[in-house]
Amino acid sequence: MTSRAGLRALVLVGLLFASILPLTPGSSAEIVCCDTSEFDLFLVGENDGATLTPFKSELVGINSKGVSQSVQGTEEISSWEIVWKQSGTIPESTWEFSIAYEVENAAGVHANATVEVKVGNNAYTAESGNPGVFFTGEGLVTIDLDIPQIAINSNDIIEVTFSVRSMLFSQPGDDSSIQFIWGEDTDSSIRVDLPLLTIDMPNALVVEGEVYFPVILRSGFGERMWSSLEDFEFKNGGSIITDVRSPSIVSGGIEVPFVWNPGADPTDGNYQVELSIWLNEGEAPLTTGRTHTITFEEGVSQNYHFGEPARAMNSRLDVDINVNYDGSKAVRTVELEIEGSMASWLRWGMDNIGNSSLPSDHLFAQVQSGAISPSLRENGRVDDVESGSLLNYIDSSTRNLEIFLGNTGLALNPDGLFEDSLFDLNPEIEIDLMGVVGIDDAPMRIRIDVVYDLTGKDRDVLLVEDFIRPQLGNGIWTMNGEPAVDLSVKLKTSALAGIFAVLTEDMSEDIKITHYRLGYAEVVSLEVEGLSDDVSFVIEYQVTGNALYSPLVTLLATIILLFAGVVIGTRMTKNRSRIIVTLSSLLFVGILGYVYTLSALPPTFVMGIAAASTMAMVPLALISPRNTDWTMSEGDMAEDYEQSISKVIPTVDCPACKTANPVMSSERPLRIPCGGCGRKLRIED
Repeated sequence: MTSRAGLRALVLVGLLFASILPLTPGSSAEIVCCDTSEFDLFLVGENDGATLTPFKSELVGINSKGVSQSVQGTEEISSWEIVWKQSGTIPESTWEFSIAYEVENAAGVHANATVEVKVGNNAYTAESGNPGVFFTGEGLVTIDLDIPQIAINSNDIIEVTFSVRSMLFSQPGDDSSIQFIWGEDTDSSIRVDLPLLTIDMPNALVVEGEVYFPVILRSGFGERMWSSLEDFEFKNGGSIITDVRSPSIVSGGIEVPFVWNPGADPTDGNYQVELSIWLNEGEAPLTTGRTHTITFEEGVSQNYHFGEPARAMNSRLDVDINVNYDGSKAVRTVELEIEGSMASWLRWGMDNIGNSSLPSDHLFAQVQSGAISPSLRENGRVDDVESGSLLNYIDSSTRNLEIFLGNTGLALNPDGLFEDSLFDLNPEIEIDLMGVVGIDDAPMRIRIDVVYDLTGKDRDVLLVEDFIRPQLGNGIWTMNGEPAVDLSVKLKTSALAGIFAVLTEDMSEDIKITHYRLGYAEVVSLEVEGLSDDVSFVIEYQVTGNALYSPLVTLLATIILLFAGVVIGTRMTKNRSRIIVTLSSLLFVGILGYVYTLSALPPTFVMGIAAASTMAMVPLALISPRNTDWTMSEGDMAEDYEQSISKVIPTVDCPACKTANPVMSSERPLRIPCGGCGRKLRIED
C-alpha cells in the first residue's frame, strides 16, 4: 500500500507541473487541465445498484458476498458499471483491481480470481495466476490488467466484473467460506488512467469593486465533481480566497465563482491564481492555475452572468408543520424555509422564466411567462411578476405543485407531508423571498395551507412520514456533506376534540415524540435535526368522532372519579385511622396527573385507571385500623401490652333495652347504634 501511495503522489505531482509549466504571465486564454489522470474508482453498491465512484465521501455502508466450499466451478462475486461522460484517449497503462476479503473457519483458501473490464465494446481480462492465490485471514487481493491505448467516448459504459473459481479450502471447519467485501473503509477499488476532469479558467471580471475568478470543472460527474470533493483551495498570490459564490451548471460541468475583494485603491497588474482540489482525504491534490491581467477602472463595472445554480451543493431545509384539529377538520400549515444553493436556484429559476434556452423538461420551462416583460427576464433579480408567475403555476394545479415539490424541484415526497392527496386538499400557497430578490443563498420561505375534512370519522390520519427523496452523491439537502434537514411538527386539538392514540412505524431512535394533554387542548410534537434521506418513519394519529374522548371530558371524568374515591375513603374511615387513605389519595392524584398529562395513554385507559383508583379506596379503607384512646408509654412493649388488655372501655346503657354499648370514640357529640334494639343513641359528654 505504501508503494502504491507513493506512485499516486508522483503521478499527481507530475500533473501539477504539466498544468503549470505552459502558463505565461499575462495569458488570457482559458487554461485546460488535464488530459488523463490516475485515480481510484471505488466499488459501491450491489445488484442493479452496483456502480463506481471516485469519491470516498459517497461510500456509505458495506457490501459483501460469501463463497463456501460447496461452490463448484466459477462464481461471479459482483459486477460494477458506470456510464462515462468524458470523451478522450486512454493511454496504454496498467489498471489495478483491489478487493478486500476475509476467510472464515478455515486456515486459508486456494482460488483463481479473474477480473474482466469492458470499456465500450472492448473487453480485457486478467487472472491472479496459476495455480491461483492463497487467501488467509483477511486482506486485499490485487490483480493488474494491461489496457492498450484506446479511445473512450461520452456515454461509453465501463464495467468491472470479479469472479473466482477452483476454490480449495485448507483445514476447513463448519461453514467455511471466504467473504469478499467492498464499500466504506475497505479500499476495494480499481485504479484507472482515464480522462476524469477538465478545468477551465476564463478571464477574471471586475464587478462593482469585486474581482470574480470563474473556474469551470467539466467531468462526467456533473455537480458531484464539486459537491463530493474532499476539499479545495483557491489562492490569489499567497492569499487564500474563501468567498465562494453559488456554483452554477454549465454544459458538461459546473462553474464556481471565487470572489476577491481588493479593497480601496487596487493596483492594475498581473495576478497569479492557483486552484488545488482533493478528490479524497490523504491523496495528493490536483493543482492548476493561470495568470490574470486585471485593470481597475473607476466607474466601470463588468457583468458576471449567473448560470443556473447547482442544486446539490450546500442547502439547508427547515420544515415546520402545524396541524390544528377541532373534531371536524384538520387545518395544516407546512412551511419550507430554504437556504443555500437551492435558494439561489429557485431565485435564478424565477428570473429565468421564459428563457428559451432552458431544456424542455426543466421545471421553470413549464411556467407561463406571458405576463413577464422581456426587460425583466434574466436581469439578476426576482421581480414581483416573476415570483407571481411561479406562484400561479404551482397554485393553479395540484399536479404542478407535486412536480415542484418532487425530483425536478425540491426533491421531496408530498405524500409524506400531507394527510391525503393534494388534489383533495385544495392547497393555498405563499412564496416569501424574505426581502432578498437577488440571485442569493439567503433564506426564502414557501408556505402551503390545506384543510382535511374529518367530520364524524374514526380513523388513522397521517401526521408525517419520511419525505426526502434519495439523491445522487451527497444529495441536495446537505451542508458540508452532512444532512441538513430540520423537522418540527406540532399537532394541537381543541378542548372537545381528542386524539385516541399516536401510532408509529419504522421509527428511528433519533425521532422522539412528545404527547401531552391539557384541559383545553391535546398536543403532539416532535423535533428532529439533521434528518437524512435514509431515515424511514411513519407517524399517524387516531381520531374519533366521540367527544367523550376529548381532553376536557377525559379530565372532568378523571377528576370526578378521583373525587368520588376520596369521598368514599373519607366516609368509610370516620372511626378509623385515615393515614392509609390520605397517602393513597395523594398517590392516586400523582399517578392520574401523570397518566392524563404525559403518559399518552388513550382516554379509555386514563378513565379506567381513575375508576380503578376509586374502587381501590374501599379495601384500603377497610384495612385501616380503628381509632383507640391510648398511646404507647415510655416503658417496654410488655407494659404496653398489659396496659392494652387492662384498659377499661367505657359503655353506655340503652334506656330502652338496657343493653350496655361500648363507646370506642372520644368524639362528642357521638351517635352510635344500640347493639340490642338498634336505636340511635346520642352521647353528649
